Amino acid sequence: MKKIFALLFLVFLLKTSMQAQIQPPDFLCVRGDTLFWDLPSNSCGPFVSYDVYGSQNPGGPYILLASITNQAQSNFFHVNPSGEIWYFYLRSNYNCPGQTAISSDTLDNRPPEVSPIQNVTVQNGQVVVNWKPSPSPEVFAYLIYRETPIGVIPVDTVFTGTTYTDPNAQPGTMSEAYFVNALDLCGNTSIFDLKHRTIFLEAVVNPCRQSFTLNWNPYQSWQNGVGSQQLMVGVNGAPLTQAATLVASDTTFEFGNIKDGDTYCFVLQATEAGTGITSKSNEVCLTADIVQAMRDMYIKNVTVTPNQEVRVTWVWNTQAEINEVQILRSDMNLDYETIETQIPQFPLATENTYTDATATPEEGPFFYKIQTIDDCDSSAHSTYGATIHLSVSNPSLSVNQLTWTPFELENALVTTYKVFKIINTDQALLGTTGSAETSFTHEFDPDNLADARACYFVVTAATLTKPDGSNVTIESRSNTACAQRNARVYVPNAFAPNGFNQEFRPLIALADIAAFEMQIYDRFGQELFVSTNADDGWNGKKGGKELPQGVYVYVIRVTQTNGKIVQRKGTVLLLR
Repeated sequence: MKKIFALLFLVFLLKTSMQAQIQPPDFLCVRGDTLFWDLPSNSCGPFVSYDVYGSQNPGGPYILLASITNQAQSNFFHVNPSGEIWYFYLRSNYNCPGQTAISSDTLDNRPPEVSPIQNVTVQNGQVVVNWKPSPSPEVFAYLIYRETPIGVIPVDTVFTGTTYTDPNAQPGTMSEAYFVNALDLCGNTSIFDLKHRTIFLEAVVNPCRQSFTLNWNPYQSWQNGVGSQQLMVGVNGAPLTQAATLVASDTTFEFGNIKDGDTYCFVLQATEAGTGITSKSNEVCLTADIVQAMRDMYIKNVTVTPNQEVRVTWVWNTQAEINEVQILRSDMNLDYETIETQIPQFPLATENTYTDATATPEEGPFFYKIQTIDDCDSSAHSTYGATIHLSVSNPSLSVNQLTWTPFELENALVTTYKVFKIINTDQALLGTTGSAETSFTHEFDPDNLADARACYFVVTAATLTKPDGSNVTIESRSNTACAQRNARVYVPNAFAPNGFNQEFRPLIALADIAAFEMQIYDRFGQELFVSTNADDGWNGKKGGKELPQGVYVYVIRVTQTNGKIVQRKGTVLLLR
């Protein structure tokens, strides 16, 4: 019970202490040199005066300027002919013994101090203005001004807080500029401080560069200046994320590698140096409508057809917007020349072929590339590929030696080479070599004229790695190369028309004869015999008359179907 009584007594003392103060007039403002206040409410005793104190130094000392004895008076004019700065406070003087008169706020005779803008930023399509409160205690509201084509006009008054959202601004079409002025009850306003304006971001698509160009006005009037800028990007409705950090002086940026048909939204954010305060631009969204460049184009195969033409196969991006296709060829993988220009047919096929009927793959390897020209006049090149060139030589009577150039296809690895033989229309596999071998020895019976005159081709198997990383197995055929053997001409050194060897004629082996000529002369150079048929020999006569035994001169010329000529000259003994 004693504890409850003590607590009640403590509350009484606190309440009495709070009431034992003489409240001052509510000092509203100073307009010019006139002080205005609201009347206080004091009931402790009779009214004596309102006392006005002043000083030209905010720290004092303060002197009593006037005692106003009219309890209903709510203003006072201070004579200040020199227009000097004065500081004032008010007290209420009531006859209330034992009670203390407290002082009002201290106000000066100058307009309110400025309320500096911290930032103007765009949120949800509207401008939001944030500012620091004015240090002047008489301020009761803030006037918001916006710059318009007809001048700077007030747009609203804020009585509570230090932020304002402008519902009538259009930050998506222009940069909006703002001032904030502090206002007191006398109608005094602070001077206009620095103007702050929103960042207005614009974007245009570059169809040929597959990019957006972004432009914006720099944020100005921060005390510390802009420290950095961040470009925020969201694709197809995804949340905005930081895509690039820019220096303070940047006002343009090219955003590349965009995908056709995707929608990109951008916001530019500036950050004040040292404070971390930010300002965001309007959000600008565009759908990418770009010229689809040719990508991932590669030669899939280069092979020689059985009729000795070259077939080139390539794969490309079917979405590319191209207006020209060029077939390029080289014999050294250098200095490619255009051998044909085509107009593409849409929609583009994934896999395409071209047959080169002008190539001569039997003379050497040919290299190929594909070049495209898109709607922006930009060119794109494929990988390269080359034919296999096969040749056949005859190091001995019973051997055909095959050699070929390695198969070259960019991004492909050879696994094997298979060697085939062709006789007439039949073909047979002779053998298989490893990927590093480019030769093959074909041994045969020299009496087998068909084998001696065989034709050959090589087929390689290779693994091609495509741009997406997957693999595909391809086969490429070489040109057909035939054994080109020189005719072997055997000439006897004697014959006996009345004996065993009755005619003089050569034995011709391993040759297809296109032309034949044999001439016989006596030792005086007189022509005795001429034949153009290899089966017709000389019987030792001239004009049906037997010639005497002796030595005679012969000249034999054999022209092969491959154009090569074999010639023999010598003497033969005629025996009787």
